[in-house]
Amino acid sequence: MRASTWRAGVFPCTLLALIGSAQSFLPTHRPLVHPSSTLLKQSSSPNELFDSPGWEAIKQELDQVPIFAVANAEGQPIKYRIEKKGTSFEVPLFYTHVSDALTELEKAKENTPLPGMDINPYPLGGIFEMWAKDSAIIVPSKKSIIQAGAPPNANPMGQQVPLFACMEIAQENENGKPILPLFLELDDANKAVTQAVSLDGGKEEDFEVVGLNLPEAVNLLANAKEEATAFQFIPPTSSLDHIRDYLSG
Repeated sequence: MRASTWRAGVFPCTLLALIGSAQSFLPTHRPLVHPSSTLLKQSSSPNELFDSPGWEAIKQELDQVPIFAVANAEGQPIKYRIEKKGTSFEVPLFYTHVSDALTELEKAKENTPLPGMDINPYPLGGIFEMWAKDSAIIVPSKKSIIQAGAPPNANPMGQQVPLFACMEIAQENENGKPILPLFLELDDANKAVTQAVSLDGGKEEDFEVVGLNLPEAVNLLANAKEEATAFQFIPPTSSLDHIRDYLSG
């Protein structure tokens, strides 16, 4: 793994909106499949978002999350041929969970081995923009989409990236503004709830974890008012552990 394409660090906050329409995270078995960028604000095109003054701040927030792709020796993601509406084109695949990227790496080494092939981390913000313009595919873990309500036989390819949050564990920054963490991994959200209960008291059953998806979160970011609650995107612990082990190893 080449770690130079992603910078580690803390997770700074931008101004975002509350999840007013968040769904309860009890499984509903409702598929999360949606066609590419159509969940970006229906009244505006992806280019309007990415050309807007607020996109750079949103991108910086998203860029704190590493996602992974199989890459060649130069760090360029391997492209895959995809069929969509009768049209064939090649795009790279980016995985939200490092374990899925490692599995894909083993498959790639067997099918199309290239010298120096490895997985590489990339910042989510730039990849999200590529995804919205149909220039990349972001693949969530199968476990996460099932936890978010997709049926057990759902294919992660083409699914939206689930996010998990608990309204009761929002904290305040130095300016007194509430910050709500959005987790890419349900287990991490549940652990945060357990920690909050152990520190502040209460019963875990009173802390409800709810779900939304990545495009919905970006829509809330793009339409946030200054006084709104802030979000903090939290990558899977496994991804951070993988990068940390690589850098220390």
